[in-house]
Amino acid sequence: MFSDTIAFTDLHGTLDYTLTRINQDLYSSEYLYKATTFEIRLTIKNITYSDKKQGGRLTDRHTVQLTEYVYPVSPALYGTVRKCYTVIENAQGDDPANSREIALGLSAWLSASSGANITKMVNFES
Repeated sequence: MFSDTIAFTDLHGTLDYTLTRINQDLYSSEYLYKATTFEIRLTIKNITYSDKKQGGRLTDRHTVQLTEYVYPVSPALYGTVRKCYTVIENAQGDDPANSREIALGLSAWLSASSGANITKMVNFES
């Protein structure tokens, strides 16, 4: 189980935020950091489902999502949402270390050169 707090460093370049667990149900948790102008939420979920395309093989699905919501400032009616999530799936019976390596490889590629590939993506490069 993850700890009751999770820290994010260098969010927005130089600021650090510590999110506190506000909910924990079975195989999921939710963390929150609230400020006067925004909030940051982290959710972690784990489920198992039957993959019909694989003959009903059981698959474990692990999801983590980080969301920042910037509150609206009058006269605006809507705030700004920034979101990123990752899904890691592994068939039951497969070595979880193999899924770990795939996830680490994608994370390294996304964050290489100070996030250059993420910058390309958000600028609609493909």
